[in-house]
Amino acid sequence: MSGPEENAREEEPLKSGPEEEGVSTEHADGLGVSKLSGWRTAAFLLSLFLCLIIVFAFSFILPCPVRPQYQRTWSRVLPAAATYDFLAVADANRDKVQDVFFIYKSAEGTMNQTCNSKGLPAPCLFLLAVDGTDGVTLWEQAVADEFVWAVCGMGGVGTKEKKCLVAHADNLTAINIQTGVIVWQKPRSPVTNGRPPVILLPDLDGDGTNDIAVLSYNPRTLVPTELVFFSGKSGDVIGSKVDVDAGGVRYHLQLTLPSEAHYLLLHTDGGVYAMGVWRLADKAKSGLGSRLKKENSWEKKATDSGLIPIYESEVVLNVSMVRGGSGSSSPSLLLQTASTVMLLNTNTLRISWTKNTSQLINSPSFGHFNKDGVSDIVLEEYVDNTTKRVVILDGQTGGELWAGTLFSRTPSPRPASVLTIYSFSVFMLWGKTHTSNDTSGISEEWATYLLHPLHSSVLLERKNPAQNIISFKIALLERGRHACYFILTGADGLRTDGAGLVGAGSVVLTKRKIKDDVSESVVLGVERSEGQAVSTDVEKYVREAFNRLRFNEEVI
Repeated sequence: MSGPEENAREEEPLKSGPEEEGVSTEHADGLGVSKLSGWRTAAFLLSLFLCLIIVFAFSFILPCPVRPQYQRTWSRVLPAAATYDFLAVADANRDKVQDVFFIYKSAEGTMNQTCNSKGLPAPCLFLLAVDGTDGVTLWEQAVADEFVWAVCGMGGVGTKEKKCLVAHADNLTAINIQTGVIVWQKPRSPVTNGRPPVILLPDLDGDGTNDIAVLSYNPRTLVPTELVFFSGKSGDVIGSKVDVDAGGVRYHLQLTLPSEAHYLLLHTDGGVYAMGVWRLADKAKSGLGSRLKKENSWEKKATDSGLIPIYESEVVLNVSMVRGGSGSSSPSLLLQTASTVMLLNTNTLRISWTKNTSQLINSPSFGHFNKDGVSDIVLEEYVDNTTKRVVILDGQTGGELWAGTLFSRTPSPRPASVLTIYSFSVFMLWGKTHTSNDTSGISEEWATYLLHPLHSSVLLERKNPAQNIISFKIALLERGRHACYFILTGADGLRTDGAGLVGAGSVVLTKRKIKDDVSESVVLGVERSEGQAVSTDVEKYVREAFNRLRFNEEVI
């Protein structure tokens, strides 16, 4: 039978029996563990202390970015001026918020500069950039009078530099969007038809900047005369001028296919034709078109002259581009005749559907009424001198998704829409409303109408005080945030000569947040009698639906 000492050694086999220097093994091991635990605790507390110091230090050195403080609505007023149908949005001061660009005609600008101080005869043109958050001037640039067209968004390859291109008098002037400085100014052909005939292209000459081509029209015959390629960096002409003769061309569009092939779409007396930009570039300079792609399925149909028949018919009155139409990533073409609209699939070059219509008031506009991912078409049909019918057609089938009748004014801004994160758009329509006045009887005012596809039996009507509307645009000031609209009002610069500016009224640019219109609107039934509102419960429910909306970055 084993003794107590032997049992102890079996239970604790790792302990040695003898003691060393008066300290037992058990006591020595306990002291080592205690010291090790102490060091670990100290190291942990020290590392925690250092982490806290770093966090607090960087919180003061690198504070969190401050979000822009928006003014929900603002206006810029320019006295004794005229303006034009041009509004553009882009980030001018690189704060990730969209800013606004427009052009007005006056003898003096807003930044203590005059036409004479810039060496220009008065009146002259001013391209003005204002901050989207509060309407404050960012920069202003003066150029010679006789505005023709303008585009913004030209950019360098792999750079953040963007430009606005202004066609005026006999010049093309490129202006830096961030600084307002003139990058280059070159003479241009004086013949044009007034619509922006600029074609944005990739870098053709290898200087690191996207290039452009400009198509000129004869103002008397409205027939294209020549296409000129320009360097986006220097403004120099690339190669020689190219004659364009397709037989009675009325106007053109730029068409870029999913393959990134660029085509010039020509609406002629005989129908719709296309011509590869690569072919035109090669005519300007041998080998220049090698940097441009071509669509082989289209090129197989090209004639000896390079024309590709898209839709041959003499009855086509108007052609519009529809992005991603008919369930395809390829753009579709909406063809308008006197009594129909037709959607042409650019993949198959066949008509997808046809819809009978009456006389259209405005060019078609687009949005997403349903959630099938295909752009739907908004048409405004003439009913009589005071009334119009607004119709939304399914882009997939051509079927009627919604229709409503509004009092109308002519001319009227086109309908517009803004896409939501729920894959449908909110639509803004324009009409007029009748207001009773004790002194003058019945007066007419502009009215804007908001349409929610999920509550399509009602409209939100807001009386809009704007007069002499020249341009109208919906935009998102930030990606996915702050959906708003801009209204530019005043005298039409195209109808106002220099002498007409003496004593002229004001040009006003107004920005409003779309959701702010919800609380100021009256909820009306679409099939209502004039002035008949809906019930209080329905009104409250619809307002809440609008206020819950969140927006996507795509604006159509």
